[in-house]
Amino acid sequence: MTSKPRQTLALIDLAVDSGTQKPRIESALNRLDGLTLLEWSIRRLGESTLVDSVVVTGPAKYRSILNQSRLCHAKWIPSVLTTPAQRAAEIADSQNADWVVHVNPMCPFMDPALVDRVIARGLSQSSCDFVGFVAPNSPNFSLHRLGLVAEMSSAQGLTKLITEGLASDPLDVPQLMRLHSNQFRAHWIPLPAQLSSDSMKFLMETEEDWDRAGTYMEALGQDLSWQSLASVANRQKLA
Repeated sequence: MTSKPRQTLALIDLAVDSGTQKPRIESALNRLDGLTLLEWSIRRLGESTLVDSVVVTGPAKYRSILNQSRLCHAKWIPSVLTTPAQRAAEIADSQNADWVVHVNPMCPFMDPALVDRVIARGLSQSSCDFVGFVAPNSPNFSLHRLGLVAEMSSAQGLTKLITEGLASDPLDVPQLMRLHSNQFRAHWIPLPAQLSSDSMKFLMETEEDWDRAGTYMEALGQDLSWQSLASVANRQKLA
């Protein structure tokens, strides 16, 4: 008897950002080179070879606002639950997903090859709760600020967040898993050395970030691989 393929779902949560406590949707619908940041995120996920489906979630009232954006192949699943962990667990269960890749829509340059690297590692670690990146020479390096990578939790890891009483915390799932790493089975992937610099920032937060993103788009055109982005970022730093 053959086992069923393991399903990997990429989840874009538009509800309250755990860092700013503001709804992400307000910023995710801003446009970069003609597309909203949400559309960029969905498009980048569409280039992954290992993501089986993409789900966008948030309060039901967001549906009318999302009419401004093209969800393409992504599925809209509203949720009445109040925290990222609760929503992720609910959606993983309803979609029969074994793995959930947690995607920040404020990261339009998220790299599909790095996403696939995380998924491939998780698929080979059946008992793992969480797969994430780590900068070997800089343990306090901010992956959130980097904005090129996504991290992944298993359905069993999400269930564990609930049974351990941690799912009511407003932190994003990767932050929760890292904060309580002694309670979860995590597998860490070394971040490419070219990206392990505090000068690397592709998260869209400030006006400076938007200006920098515009220069990346102008310099690189369609080649938005992490290697090309890192190269341009380094040249700008040295200029």
